[in-house]
Amino acid sequence: MMKTPVALSAALIFAGVTVGTGSAFAQDMVITEVPPPVREYVIQHPVDPVVIEGDVVEGYVIPQDIELRPVPDMPQYGYIYVNGQPVIVSLENRKVIYLGE
Repeated sequence: MMKTPVALSAALIFAGVTVGTGSAFAQDMVITEVPPPVREYVIQHPVDPVVIEGDVVEGYVIPQDIELRPVPDMPQYGYIYVNGQPVIVSLENRKVIYLGE
């Protein structure tokens, strides 16, 4: 009979650790909201597309040799077009924060 409470306690502890870990992981995720005026400007002002090897996804760091176009009145944002799609970048670290469709 002693095995049941021990097994149950272990299961509850494991569940608590798993839930706790999941919560901590979710808190580590950072979602950057791009203001609508930035998206609208980028869509209304397309530029010549650039070629980038590999997949461009959120968080991808744009290489230094690629010129980023600034967004007027929003100095923290820049953009490029890749494969005809707008890509908005944080100028602080050159990371992709938005991929247009």
